[in-house]
Amino acid sequence: MKIWNYQLNWLTITASGLIATLLMASDVRATTSGTIVNNLQFSSPQLIAVAGKRKKRVKRKTVRVRTRVKPANTSTVPTTSPTDVTQTPPPTRQITPPPAPSEPSVTREEIEALRRSNQELREQLIKVDDTAAAAVKKIEQIDKQQFSINTKLEGQVIFSLTGAVTGDYSRNSAFGQRTRLDLKTDINGGTLTTRLQSIGLGLANNNPNPGTTAVSTLDGRIAATDPDGTTNSSVGLDAIKYEFGISPQTQVVVSANVGGADDFTDTINPFFDIGDGGGGAITSFASRPSIYYGLEGVGGGIRHKLSDGIELSLGYLAGDGNNPAVGNGLFGGSYGALAQVTFKPNEFSKIGLTYTRTKNADFTTGSTNANQGGDSNNFGLQGSFQLNPQLAVGGWAGYTQNQLAGVDRQIWNWAVTAAAPNFGGEGNIAGLLVGQSPRVTSASDGTADTKAGLHIEGFYQVKLSESVSITPGLIYLSAPNHDANSQPAVIGALRTTFLF
Repeated sequence: MKIWNYQLNWLTITASGLIATLLMASDVRATTSGTIVNNLQFSSPQLIAVAGKRKKRVKRKTVRVRTRVKPANTSTVPTTSPTDVTQTPPPTRQITPPPAPSEPSVTREEIEALRRSNQELREQLIKVDDTAAAAVKKIEQIDKQQFSINTKLEGQVIFSLTGAVTGDYSRNSAFGQRTRLDLKTDINGGTLTTRLQSIGLGLANNNPNPGTTAVSTLDGRIAATDPDGTTNSSVGLDAIKYEFGISPQTQVVVSANVGGADDFTDTINPFFDIGDGGGGAITSFASRPSIYYGLEGVGGGIRHKLSDGIELSLGYLAGDGNNPAVGNGLFGGSYGALAQVTFKPNEFSKIGLTYTRTKNADFTTGSTNANQGGDSNNFGLQGSFQLNPQLAVGGWAGYTQNQLAGVDRQIWNWAVTAAAPNFGGEGNIAGLLVGQSPRVTSASDGTADTKAGLHIEGFYQVKLSESVSITPGLIYLSAPNHDANSQPAVIGALRTTFLF
């Protein structure tokens, strides 16, 4: 019995100490749930009874628990005595849960509107799908039918009404056309141009009146006509050339058919030389200095920029270069070689010094006597100066040493020009030229031209749109063909040019 009481007393003391230790370690977390332990006592009746019997040997122990209560507000910290565990804790914060979301209410009208929107969206998607399918089909068709993704078509069509008004030539007016279609293909950084051309307009000065001394002449030739007088409008292969750059300063042109000096040379006659007869001046003589007409055929040229203000042009073209027969070919037949230095003092001025060596080549303008071929050394000086945005002046002088069948001849041509850009409207051009087309001034056999005739030409180009322009013009020849026996002639022209 003593052993039992002793063990029971030991267990009571041990349990009381263990509970107190656990409460101190938990740092009174029980206060957050609303429970505070005050004066923990174990008062089991049996334990008290046993302890009473052992008063002499075991003293009653009271367990005090030091409790620390965390304040709700850090601004006021309550102080708790180590022996006072009955202090009232701060009130417990009640957490109110958020109200449950209410069920959304959807009306029948809203449901019907949603259904209608869904149906409309489906119809629109069907339309988009059909459009996309049609576009894909069209693209596939274009891919199958296209000629080249790098080829562009450029066209020029000229309608020309012309005829002699006075003089020894037929008064019959003529209306014709010149059509050019250029296929420009980009290949390896260069441009290959293939031109188809049709001419259906004759020379106004090719029909002398009977009973006069007038002869057919190239003097006053309309630029849109063929020097050979072609009028049948047959379509033929004209220029074929490939242009490419070997550096930012150097451009090269190779011509396989009907090349011209203007392919690789600045003709230094702005506002007059536009579109090879499609714009600017009406006649070939007024379009550009006559020295450039001596080069035509197959060959090539180079254009090199020596500096910002100096440019060098070199070129060679053979008139019968595509014919290997004797007396033809690149070097055996007619040819023209050119060298030109162009000076550009500023953006609006330029001067050209030109030399050409030609064999059996014609000017295609001027007197018949001046277009007889032979071997020629040609020298040219030309310039253009834009004095202000509304006025540009220029001109040229050309001298030729020609030898024909053992006869030494000298040929001169010159002109003075004035142009008024944007006269009367944006893109319009008014131009006036006074000059003398190529004329044989002296010949060792006495066959020089008998009179120095003047060529006076005025035109006014009106730009109707980016693609259409109309140019009325008037040409006065004081002595057609530089013949003293010819009567002065007036030629009228009305040109309409379409670009696309």
